[in-house]
Amino acid sequence: MSQNTKKLATLKLTAMGCHIQITLNVAKWSTPYSQAVIDRKIELLTIEAQQHLARWEHIFSRFDETSELMRLNNHTDQWREVSAELFEVLGRAIYFVAKTQGLITPTLLKPLWAAGYKQSFETLPKMATPSVPVMTSSAAVNATHLKDAPSANNPNHQVHDIQRRRLADGQHQVYLPAGMALDLNGYVKGWCAMQLAEYISRSHDWQLSCLVDMGGDIAIGLPTNQALDNAINKSIVWGVAIAKPYGADCEHMQDDQDVAILSLKSGAVATSGQDYRRWWHEGRWQHHLIHPHYSRPVISDVLTATVVAANTVTAEVYAKYCVLLGVTEAMAWLNKHHIAALLIDTSNQVLLSTAIEPNLIKPSLAVI
Repeated sequence: MSQNTKKLATLKLTAMGCHIQITLNVAKWSTPYSQAVIDRKIELLTIEAQQHLARWEHIFSRFDETSELMRLNNHTDQWREVSAELFEVLGRAIYFVAKTQGLITPTLLKPLWAAGYKQSFETLPKMATPSVPVMTSSAAVNATHLKDAPSANNPNHQVHDIQRRRLADGQHQVYLPAGMALDLNGYVKGWCAMQLAEYISRSHDWQLSCLVDMGGDIAIGLPTNQALDNAINKSIVWGVAIAKPYGADCEHMQDDQDVAILSLKSGAVATSGQDYRRWWHEGRWQHHLIHPHYSRPVISDVLTATVVAANTVTAEVYAKYCVLLGVTEAMAWLNKHHIAALLIDTSNQVLLSTAIEPNLIKPSLAVI
């Protein structure tokens, strides 16, 4: 833990293959407590956050055969008892299948395995310079899609066969069809960010306003007493920087200047893209955004997409959806539905939806 100012404190954790940063507004502690007491409180909160994350990782990890998710995947064609957490996240994932025309689905574990993503990302092989292009123009995207036939084993053919039920005694159960394997990673980080923000700002006795960053999935927590007419409890404006995409060596591009800075008082923001979470497999670059029609990493002219939404799961899902749609369709969809977003295409051009303009920050506002 490092103390940034008298009003803000930052916790830094690692879990679920990503770096986590939680920024707390501790202004209300500055008068009644000494710095030593504040530091101790933050220590205790860090331990509690780590305990929550460890529990969720054991539920949702697809790299641990003993996790609840993998036990479910290994026992298909039968009803299985699951935790309330897995039941909820799976329900959210199924909900978004229809919202995204079937492009964002939780049934893509086997295509991810086929692309070489069988172990934690940091252990996957990478090369400094790819010998085949990672990104292609929209013309190349269209040509590729026209040439290739959709996979006969389209996972969406089975997603509606997933069944969920809550029994009278409160038990949660899930039925997966034979041969199905779930990957919930694309939802879990956002869900965890939401849960931590809710816990710190509302469920916890201390009720601190906070910003939780789970590897780019960001949730803002507001205490229930935020509406009080008190300078300490007034909502603060958080500055969220959108960094430049990663280059071929998985490092940020040379210019350190951010693409943009967004201002948020509430809600969430998430970024997804082809630029960072990619690896070398079978002589070519692969990445984690699978197109369900072709059961392989999508080829898109959207390099990264950042979406602002009411919650982090929605923001993360819609960011992925924009990458799979491509620039033209994504921008039309965003503006039609008044969704705040910023896209960076494969030529490093920045495109803004109309709805994001109110969130573009004033240059004088500090960045967290």
